[in-house]
Amino acid sequence: MLVLYCTASFIVGFVLASIILHANYVRKELSSNAELIALKAKMEASENLQEIIKRDFVQLANETIKNEQEDLRKQNRETLEEKILPLTKELGEFKAKVEKFNLAGLENTTKIVEQIGNLEKNNKIIEQEAKNLVDALTKNQNTKGSYGENLLDTILQSCGMQEGIHYTKQFVTFSENLKDEIEHIVRPDIVVNLPNNRHLIIDSKVTLTSYLEYMNNSEKIKEFKQEVKKRITDLANKNYQKAGDILQPDFVLMYMPIEPSVNILYEDMDLINSAYKSNVIIVGTASLLATIRLVNQLFAQQKQSESVNKIVVAGTNLYETFVQFCEDLIDVQKRFEGVSTQLTKTINRFKRGNKAKPSLFSQVQELKDFGISTSKEIPTGLLETDLSEESVESSGVLIND
Repeated sequence: MLVLYCTASFIVGFVLASIILHANYVRKELSSNAELIALKAKMEASENLQEIIKRDFVQLANETIKNEQEDLRKQNRETLEEKILPLTKELGEFKAKVEKFNLAGLENTTKIVEQIGNLEKNNKIIEQEAKNLVDALTKNQNTKGSYGENLLDTILQSCGMQEGIHYTKQFVTFSENLKDEIEHIVRPDIVVNLPNNRHLIIDSKVTLTSYLEYMNNSEKIKEFKQEVKKRITDLANKNYQKAGDILQPDFVLMYMPIEPSVNILYEDMDLINSAYKSNVIIVGTASLLATIRLVNQLFAQQKQSESVNKIVVAGTNLYETFVQFCEDLIDVQKRFEGVSTQLTKTINRFKRGNKAKPSLFSQVQELKDFGISTSKEIPTGLLETDLSEESVESSGVLIND
């Protein structure tokens, strides 16, 4: 466009310059008015021409610029469509994903808020239940006893034991109390059955109050141990070793459910030895599990021993029965040999004969000569005759056909 515009300007300028030079020349050469008038007319014509050329040029330039701008817009539009349309599609997909992600994030956030609310609610419930449990275990002796007993029951069942078969809860019996030497009713928490009709007594003792005080104040360790010593003394005075209907070792297991408290007690060997002298052994959950496992092994060994004894008894009975069977076989064999000998003698007796008196088989065979019509034949071995008495008795052989 710029080149075209410059070219048009140059042409217009050249034309104008030519006209001006021509006018000057005419003005010099022509002095008459006619020539001036003619020159003026020519100049007017030239100006008109210049105006027409200028108008046409401007129109042409505008059309050219318009066409080029249209082509440029078309090219730019096509280029933009090629490049922008995929980008627009991707931006649309990205927007959809972002909206979906935001929606999912909003939903997850709502769920998380709900879960947090539920968690806070559950925590409050747990805190309240824990507080209620602590209050019950520290203030209510019956609750403490039931808690320890139920925990013992759960441990035994988790080890494969069954109530009524391997152990008994709250077994009622009588024992002479060491404190007043009077017979009292005693109820051990758990009586575990051992091989050979022996038993193991486990009593649960929950010392939660003094232990919690010690946890809050380490200087309360003395009060905690003092309470444990009192529990040991009470358990020893029940004298379970002399209880009726129970045959048990000289010691009783005092189970304390709080394992850390047991570890603290075993740091004081004087207390442990004092308990041992009172025939009381303090155990926690870990040591109780080991003890129950040992009991299960004893039961397994007893069962294996009983199985071996049953196998020995069954083998002995089988051997003796087989010996009797062999003796009966020999007796039957002898009886069959006697029957066979007697049968041979009888058959040979019917076969004995001579020319004057043929044998029984020969006489019966002669019946066919009297017109008996049959296809049956007496075996030829039975028709043999002339056997002596001695040969018959000594042969002992059954003649077969």
